[in-house]
Amino acid sequence: MNEKYTAGVDEAGRGCVLGPMVIGICKISEDQISYFRKIGVKDSKLLSFKKREELFEVIKKECKEYRIIVIPAQEINVLMQEYTLNEIETQKFSDLINHLKLPVSNIIIDAPEKNTEKFKLKLFKYIDDNKKEKIIAENKADLNHIVVGCASILAKVTRDRLLYNLVKCKISGYPADVKTIKFIKNYIFDNIDINII
Repeated sequence: MNEKYTAGVDEAGRGCVLGPMVIGICKISEDQISYFRKIGVKDSKLLSFKKREELFEVIKKECKEYRIIVIPAQEINVLMQEYTLNEIETQKFSDLINHLKLPVSNIIIDAPEKNTEKFKLKLFKYIDDNKKEKIIAENKADLNHIVVGCASILAKVTRDRLLYNLVKCKISGYPADVKTIKFIKNYIFDNIDINII
């Protein structure tokens, strides 16, 4: 009997003021869904730092295939001279999807736009024809699908590690985070001569 595979795609770092955007793709067999649910996989935002770290290693070991790409802020700044952030994200999603090994029954994406059909049309400009019919784009897919939760954890843990290496402290890098804003202010006061501005 042939195994059926499902892939999930999610990102971390969209809209941040510090650190990269990271996108993960994860492929699991349909038989593994209950296993990953049982060990606690869900949207990474609902998990503690410790639990994400623990699940990150298990997912990498047990999934059938995964890939993680990092888009540094410098690259996003250059690309945004020509594309919107949504378009950049769509291009990167497509890159991950196009490099998936077959077979997959479904590819579930946590869509960055409310209008998921409009998002799919953008995606189809970049995606291989043999993958188009497999695409399922949903809002909050990381909450509703275990495989997207796996991708969410891969992206989030990778981003957290990269951000920590950059700033040497645990902050989220998002503008709504008080610790992030405090870090930026302190960095400016400590490293920039305001008299020359």
